[in-house]
Amino acid sequence: MRIHHPFLSAAVCIMALLCTAVAPSPNEARSQIQGSPEQRIEIVIQDRTFFLAKGGPLQVGKPVEIVLQNRDTVRHGFASASLLGLMVSGEDDQIVTYGKGIEGFYVNPGKTLIIRIDAERPGSIPFHCDLHEGMKGELYVLEMPTA
Repeated sequence: MRIHHPFLSAAVCIMALLCTAVAPSPNEARSQIQGSPEQRIEIVIQDRTFFLAKGGPLQVGKPVEIVLQNRDTVRHGFASASLLGLMVSGEDDQIVTYGKGIEGFYVNPGKTLIIRIDAERPGSIPFHCDLHEGMKGELYVLEMPTA
């Protein structure tokens, strides 16, 4: 979670601890986000650029799994104000984060991060690396007619 205001840092840490005590387990939170089959997007970070390795436009009403692989030798961010109102889950080999109000994540060099969100409405989800200016991308959520 990114905190841009220094006075909110302590309050958010306290709230995070309180939420941990009453929040569902990571598996339960994942189940809430995974109500139907997931759509999968794979993004590779290499040479300070986001590359779409697999996937395409996303459909409204289906959970999305974003697999973010950092092939660079430096840490990168994956941030989007569009994530703030969504139920989000993020996990790597060391941490699991979930809930609403998460604006982004960091992924260390050589690591893979899995982000899960609900695609609740059509539109775009612009994202960027908040550590390296110019690293930007965009995901598109489309409303597809049902047969």
